[in-house]
Amino acid sequence: MAGVVFDSTYLIDLFNPRLQGGRRAALDFLVAELSKTRTRILIPSPCLTELLVRAGTARDKYLQQLQSSSAFEVIPYDRRAATECALLLEAAWDVKNQKAVSRTKFKFDWMIVACAASRNVQRIYSDDGDILRCATQVPIQTVKQADLPVPSSARQLRIPDTD
Repeated sequence: MAGVVFDSTYLIDLFNPRLQGGRRAALDFLVAELSKTRTRILIPSPCLTELLVRAGTARDKYLQQLQSSSAFEVIPYDRRAATECALLLEAAWDVKNQKAVSRTKFKFDWMIVACAASRNVQRIYSDDGDILRCATQVPIQTVKQADLPVPSSARQLRIPDTD
């Protein structure tokens, strides 16, 4: 059974009840398609933390939704991911990166990518530019929300201007 990773940028939007329009339709369509093909949506535990810290009173509801859905699986930052992360960081932590990104942010992003790499995922769904850069070095394909297809049923008919 193949798997993909959703980072916190996807999770926060997915669980946002106010998200509407094409972005909502594209996310819902993606989850439905992944479920249909029995592709597991893996959530690295650091991404779950980012979702929950912003969840407020909806925290328990989000956890229940994740737990009750067979599509999602929270994956730990475990020994396998830590080893993968150490190897990736050793190769990637160069002088250029030391100046461009804070050490904490750099490590956090690599922890997420290492969770994905340690589970041999097909792709990472993320809008975080730093995660996208990290993933290209592994390499793991990445997909931004702007690149998701919007199902035809959600597209609004546009009337051309007659002026």
